[in-house]
Formats: sequence, structure tokens, C-alpha cells
Amino acid sequence: MEQPSTDRQVLTKGIQRMALSLFFIFSGPILVYIGAGSDHPIIFLMPGIAICILAVVFMFQGIKLILDSMFKTDKTR
Repeated sequence: MEQPSTDRQVLTKGIQRMALSLFFIFSGPILVYIGAGSDHPIIFLMPGIAICILAVVFMFQGIKLILDSMFKTDKTR
């Protein structure tokens, strides 16, 4: 019985999503911190919160893609 191999294209896509989420993980809280101390907080708080949500979404998508590349068979792709 042949052991299924990792789909490298899907794995690369998952790693790219994780790298993008890493950028959002750092930039979102920075914008929220700047907005909390400014006179007009809406300008920084709203994009900061949206970027934090995007970070979580991209993390979950990246983890899902990485796991799909390792554990899904050719029949289910």
C-alpha cells in the first residue's frame, strides 16, 4: 500500500496564508493601541479591529490548508 504524499502546492498556499496572518497579527494591535491614545480613535480603531479579525481568519484558513495538504487523499481534493 502506497503512503499518500503531501500536496506541495496546497502546503505552499497554507504557509503563505500563515505568513500573511503574521503581518496582520502585529499590525492590528498596533493600530488599536494608536487609536486608544489619540483624539480621534475611530480612524485607527475600526481598521485595527478589522485587521485583528482578518488575522484570525487567515490563521484558520492557513491551518486548514496545511492540514488538507497532508491528510486529504486525491479522491477528496
